[in-house]
Amino acid sequence: AFLNRNIKLTIEDKREHKQKKEFHYEGGIKSYVEHLNRSKQPIHEEPVYVEGSKDGIQVEVSLQYNEGYTNNIYSFTNNIHTYEGGTHEVGFKTALTRVINDYGRKNSILKDADSNLTGEDVREGLTAIVSIKHPNPQFEGQTKTKLGNSEARTITESVFSEAFEKFLL
Repeated sequence: AFLNRNIKLTIEDKREHKQKKEFHYEGGIKSYVEHLNRSKQPIHEEPVYVEGSKDGIQVEVSLQYNEGYTNNIYSFTNNIHTYEGGTHEVGFKTALTRVINDYGRKNSILKDADSNLTGEDVREGLTAIVSIKHPNPQFEGQTKTKLGNSEARTITESVFSEAFEKFLL
């Protein structure tokens, strides 16, 4: 239900102890990030949410930083959890690092003599969901745990970069 914000799932147990549970999250993956960070100390109140599409591939990303040191990045393709990541996750990570470094340079947070922040630096304390809808996903291996489409990387990188740069303005 987190991955499809306009869907309501109802599970009903009709045995003896009849129970019914509904799952509906209007915020979609933004609500998912809030759920994952519920026991953490977020640095900014609202998760960032960006979406866009290009060449038939829809990209959604939501992220929020917390005071922790580890990162939690969950990626999905057509609602399949790609827990080994893949090209869409690489595109997101590349764009995140580049946009934050560009922002730091343009706003004199990073000086000329300073090194760029590494990917590990910018992902510290990050919780993120990267979800794409792809008309022809190609997974590596039988388990569908890693996306292999090269265009998924460039499109995710492009869509996220453009939207995240606007967000930072």
